[in-house]
Amino acid sequence: MLSSSNIHSFSLLDEHRLEFGTIKFYENFLISELNEGEKIDFNKAKVISRLVDKHFNNKPFAYISNRINSYAVVPTDYYKIHDVFPNLKAFATVIYSDTQKSIVNLENKFLQEKLKTFNNLDEAITWTQEELNN
Repeated sequence: MLSSSNIHSFSLLDEHRLEFGTIKFYENFLISELNEGEKIDFNKAKVISRLVDKHFNNKPFAYISNRINSYAVVPTDYYKIHDVFPNLKAFATVIYSDTQKSIVNLENKFLQEKLKTFNNLDEAITWTQEELNN
């Protein structure tokens, strides 16, 4: 299990500050921290997808959504997630409130329960590394 300082044992390879949030790239995973009040739709996912293609090429990767802010995702756009991220092997979200938990539970219905929820970033990283190693 990773310690609370374990994120520091991974090298940050690149960071992109977009108009709707920040995407941090590590060797085999990314962490998104999207802005408060954003509405994330298919077009914004495609922007992230272009960065994913640049960093991971065709390699499997994990996506961690660190929901430090409250934002909305167009849930029906989750149906297109495989088209946008074909090499996505693990999808995790870190939540910080009961409201976020309710929202993620709704979103997960559109993802057929493929979005794993965690209460802290270290647990999410540990899980994604296990998934990528399987």
